[in-house]
Amino acid sequence: MADTGSATATTSRQRYARGEGDRLRTDLLEAAADLMGAHDSIENISLRAVARAAGVSPTAVYRHFDDHLDLLRQAVDHCWNNFRDEIRAGQNSSDDPFVAFRNSGDNYVRFALEHRGQYRVLFSNRIELGCERPSSGLEAFEILVSLVAAVLDARDDPRDAFGVAIQTHTWMHGIVDLVSGNPDMPWPSTSSMLDGLAIALALVPIDD
Repeated sequence: MADTGSATATTSRQRYARGEGDRLRTDLLEAAADLMGAHDSIENISLRAVARAAGVSPTAVYRHFDDHLDLLRQAVDHCWNNFRDEIRAGQNSSDDPFVAFRNSGDNYVRFALEHRGQYRVLFSNRIELGCERPSSGLEAFEILVSLVAAVLDARDDPRDAFGVAIQTHTWMHGIVDLVSGNPDMPWPSTSSMLDGLAIALALVPIDD
């Protein structure tokens, strides 16, 4: 297996204190996710490269994961959990369905732009690991559907929430793809683009 990650800077890491193993485990998951975001095949991501990116020895990885495949599968779970939690945080940010929807959109875009490797693992560089999509992936979309349903209910709008959520997700993904893929373009702010999404899809209060 090719030992990719040679361009990844090796960082020296002080050994975590006893009881802080979860922090190292998270570091390994995020390093694996970043490598998966940069490559399109499992064969291009070695355990040694993940360890190097996290600044630890390869033997440290085996203290937290059964093997290379277990690490990568759990890294995908980690990405979906993080993404779902961001959408859920927006949902829980307000009792006003329009504010909650808008905050969730902000969280979606911010997560995608700040954690590009993780986002690519979810929606672009989908590496086949021989396992089903984690339940958190479905949960993330179900949260989006419930956010849209609450907005439609507040508007007394009979449209199907599932269909509108598909449109919403497609639009948000398009914003992320344009901004991250062409950063030198004079794009309007992501906030104004999300405002445009809400207006175009009639997901704002009727008085607006």
